[in-house]
Amino acid sequence: MHTLIPNKEAVRAGDLIFFGGVLNWDEDGTLKYPYNVEQQTEGILRRIEGYLKTEALGLEHLVYVTVYLTDIRHYDAMNKAYRRIMKDPLPPRKVVTGPLTVTGALVEMTAVASVHPPQVLSLTGS
Repeated sequence: MHTLIPNKEAVRAGDLIFFGGVLNWDEDGTLKYPYNVEQQTEGILRRIEGYLKTEALGLEHLVYVTVYLTDIRHYDAMNKAYRRIMKDPLPPRKVVTGPLTVTGALVEMTAVASVHPPQVLSLTGS
């Protein structure tokens, strides 16, 4: 069991919901699927989705996602799981690599959601 970090995974501020440091935890604070990028990715997105459902929202309300990977070689496996869960239009996303604080965690996410459905914009204006 890992000692849970003293923070909230989600905070609502007005029309925005901020998700910070989301991992795929069991209720008792144990990391689910240690060292399995695909299962951790799916679990994290399902945790975010579960919270959004309590606000009568869904993953389509995400407006930004940051994915933290311990190794860029995990990118394809993470992306495969991400695309299984996330549907078009996808929110803007950034992927960052570096160490994570929980043993066995290979992926962690932060995200921002809006209570209003996002409007997809194109950088090219089309």
